[in-house]
Amino acid sequence: MHMLIRVLTPGRSPDDALGRARGALDHLVGIGEYATPVFDYYRTMNDTAARFRDHPRYGQLDAVLSLESETGQQVLEDTVDAQEHWFVDTLEDLREKLDVLDPTEVMTDVDLARFDCYRLGQFAGPSVWVYDEHGAGLRSRSAVDEYVERHDDDELWIVPADVHY
Repeated sequence: MHMLIRVLTPGRSPDDALGRARGALDHLVGIGEYATPVFDYYRTMNDTAARFRDHPRYGQLDAVLSLESETGQQVLEDTVDAQEHWFVDTLEDLREKLDVLDPTEVMTDVDLARFDCYRLGQFAGPSVWVYDEHGAGLRSRSAVDEYVERHDDDELWIVPADVHY
């Protein structure tokens, strides 16, 4: 399956930010020392050979967006909102399952209850939509806000990437 993730990174220029984001994305696909793959492969929006680039789902996204721009702020806000919404929906579904399943059924993954627990606890992968320049997942609004505050002296960029898992 494909999904769109975003890498939030400092950079001196769009090209610098794209390079740093590619380092994070490489890490997420298992390239580099100590890298653990959570995605199969990725494509950034400047990859002209990729068929997804002009897909309406991506709304003609630029390869790199400044967080100082209105578009960059909106992309980040929409991503955090969507990640939060997914988490709350999945948590509510899990609560309903836990109300009717006994521990043995949860252990044996009846109705994918145990899988939902796994997804809710992931630090990277399909349940995390925002990453930093090291490939670490920013799993909540507060994590994103703390990251932005920590880099208040840096110019921050958002690099969208289509990933397959």
